[in-house]
Amino acid sequence: MKITTQISLDDVLDNFERLWTIVHMKDGRILNLYIVDVDDEFQRNDEEDEPELKAIVYNTTGSNSYGNGIAFDDIDSIELDPDKN
Repeated sequence: MKITTQISLDDVLDNFERLWTIVHMKDGRILNLYIVDVDDEFQRNDEEDEPELKAIVYNTTGSNSYGNGIAFDDIDSIELDPDKN
């Protein structure tokens, strides 16, 4: 799934919640991540005047109870990992 400004949080959640994915970053990195949730109030540095962004909440352990965030702005595309699902 290509991540664009038109993609909603629900689109990502419906397709990837609690699943292993391959995330293609805009900087060229490819990450294997477990998507736990999505967030519409993500801030890269948790500073008061920083804008709130849409983001995935992920981890690399497969736990459903915690995660870090990556803003949609930094993601090019997400696909299911066929080797882990």
